[in-house]
Amino acid sequence: MIMKRIHVACRLFSTASTSASLEKTPTQPLQKCLQLAVIGAPNVGKSLLTNSLVRCPLSAVSSKMDTTTRNISASICTDSTQLVFVDSPGAVSTSHVRQTMKKTSATSGDRVLQDPERALQRAQHILVVQDATAPGAYIHHRVLHMLHRYSHVPSTLVMNKIDLVMRRTDLLPLVEILTNGQLSDNQQISTKPAQIGRLGKSLTTTPFLVQNSQNPPESDEKWKSQFRELIQKPTWKCSYSETRSLFRTICGWSGFERVFFVSSLNGEGIDELRQHLMSISPDGEWKMNEGMPTGESAQQLTIDSIRAAVLDTTPSDVAYSVQIRISEWEEQGEVLQIVGEIRCQKPRDGTLIIGKGGKRISEIGRRVNEHLHSLFQRQLYARLIVTCNGKLITQKK
Repeated sequence: MIMKRIHVACRLFSTASTSASLEKTPTQPLQKCLQLAVIGAPNVGKSLLTNSLVRCPLSAVSSKMDTTTRNISASICTDSTQLVFVDSPGAVSTSHVRQTMKKTSATSGDRVLQDPERALQRAQHILVVQDATAPGAYIHHRVLHMLHRYSHVPSTLVMNKIDLVMRRTDLLPLVEILTNGQLSDNQQISTKPAQIGRLGKSLTTTPFLVQNSQNPPESDEKWKSQFRELIQKPTWKCSYSETRSLFRTICGWSGFERVFFVSSLNGEGIDELRQHLMSISPDGEWKMNEGMPTGESAQQLTIDSIRAAVLDTTPSDVAYSVQIRISEWEEQGEVLQIVGEIRCQKPRDGTLIIGKGGKRISEIGRRVNEHLHSLFQRQLYARLIVTCNGKLITQKK
C-alpha cells in the first residue's frame, strides 16, 4: 500500500502527458528502457539530481557527505520509455569510510566503497555528476578510474549546481578541461561565451587546448604499466593513493557524449537532460514495475530520511555514529503511525541530539515528517525517540 502511494506521489510531480502515459503496462510493445548509473565525488548532488529526474523525492538529501551509503534505484516512465537510475554513494577512500563509519556496521562501510562500481555493472549509460562550484578543475581520480574500467559504456557529464555560479560563461573553460576539449565523437568543444545549456554538435567555434601536463602520462612506459595493472582491479580494491597517483596529471575524460548544465535545486536544465536520455533509450523491456518507482522498502526510505535530518542538524562526530531503526510501524485508521529510534553510542550524544529544550529533536522530526508527507502523500506521523544502550534519553528540564 505504501509503495503504491509513493507511485502516486511521484506521478503528482509529472506533467499531464506523463501521468496519462503511466497507465500503460510493461507488456505493451515497442518498449524502451535505459539503465543509468549516477556516479561522482561526494556531495556533488547526485541524489537531488536523481530525485529531480524521476520527479519524486526518493533519495534522502543532506548537506553532509555520505548521506547515500548504498545504491538506490529509482525509475520514471514516459509513454513507452522507462529510465532506471541507480543513485550511488560518493567515491571515497577506505580510510574515510573507516573514520566516518567506524561505529556503524561493517556492511555499510563495504557498500559505500563497492556500490559505485556495482552501479556500473549493469548500466547502459553513465551520468557523471560534477559540482560546478567545486574548487579544482578535474574529475575525481576514483571516478576517472571507473570511467576507464567501463570505457565501453556511453557517458554524459552533468554540471550541477549552476544556480550558485555567478558568471556562467566561466563554466565553459572548466568543461573543456573536464572533457579534454572534446566529446566522444572527436567533436571539439568551443569557448563561445553565449552558449550555455547542452554542448552538442552545434558548437563549432575555436577549440580549447587541454591544460593538462605538457608531457601526457599516456606516453610514459612506466605509467602505462601502472595503468594496466590498476585497471584490472575494481576501484574499491585500489588504494586511494594508487588512483590519485595514476591520474595525478589527468584532469578529464574524452569519452563524454554530451555535457549538460543543470540545477537540481531549482530544476533548471533537468527537463532537457531527461528528454535527451529518453531519446537515446534503446528498445527493451522495462526493468521495474511502473507501480514501484524504487526497489527500496518504505521503512528503509524512512530510515534514510531520519538519517539525513540528523546529518543536517547535528555535529558530524555525533551524526555519523548513530544508528537508526524503526521500532513501530502501525496503521491507525487513516493515519500511519511511525516511531523511529535514534541509537547513540554515548548518553552525551543523545542529549546533544535532543538539544536544549528539545529544540533539535523537534527540528529533526519536522524535517522527517515534511519529507515523508511529500514522499508517501498520505496522513502519517513520525515520532522520534533517542536511546543509548537500550535506555530512553529524555529532555532535560
